[in-house]
Amino acid sequence: MRTILLADDSPTIRRLVTQTFADANFKIVEVNNGDAAIKTFEEIKPNIVLADIYMPGQNGYQVCTYIRKHPQLGQTPVVLLVGAFDAFDEDAAKESGATASITKPFEPGALIDLVKSVLEVDAESQAEAASGSDTGPKTEVLSQAASADSSKPAEIEMRPHEEGEDLLGLGTIFKEEETAAPTSTLSEQDIERIADRVIQKVSAQVIESIAWDIVPDITEKIVREELKRNK
Repeated sequence: MRTILLADDSPTIRRLVTQTFADANFKIVEVNNGDAAIKTFEEIKPNIVLADIYMPGQNGYQVCTYIRKHPQLGQTPVVLLVGAFDAFDEDAAKESGATASITKPFEPGALIDLVKSVLEVDAESQAEAASGSDTGPKTEVLSQAASADSSKPAEIEMRPHEEGEDLLGLGTIFKEEETAAPTSTLSEQDIERIADRVIQKVSAQVIESIAWDIVPDITEKIVREELKRNK
């Protein structure tokens, strides 16, 4: 059984990942911060690490950098977990030696496929090193999707998570407003009209992404407050 070290401060994400791999012959070891991830990494020597880019203590980039500098376990694959509205630093990911990234919320099947693809590449690298044909240390950078040829994972550039992505289509709306009535200021009526149009354009996917980030935190706070009152 292969071991996954999961480092994420969201209980919801940890529960989802654990459930995702429940029937996939993987052992999941959970931690909720980067410092614990580094300590646990030394103790369990996992086959792969899933690390949130924003968590208490060391962040995902820093955890990956630490792993890459490890004298014995430096080639351990690291997949960065990126929140839907997190600013993903592609340069920092590459500098840290991250193997791949995946954006939350993710489909369970997509995460399983990505992990298996990463481990296949890692196994190939170890086989090359053992046979003496390896030309030197290397870290494959994978996209979130597997290649069409399922026998070999895609070896392409990590897909960047766009900072400031216009999920609500505000750019288009404001361009239309400027074309219809060019003006340097917006009246209250203009703002209300634009707000109404934005609300109408919000897709179910955007709502789900927002809910994924917000609802678990709100739920946890409510539970904590309730427990405090019942003490």
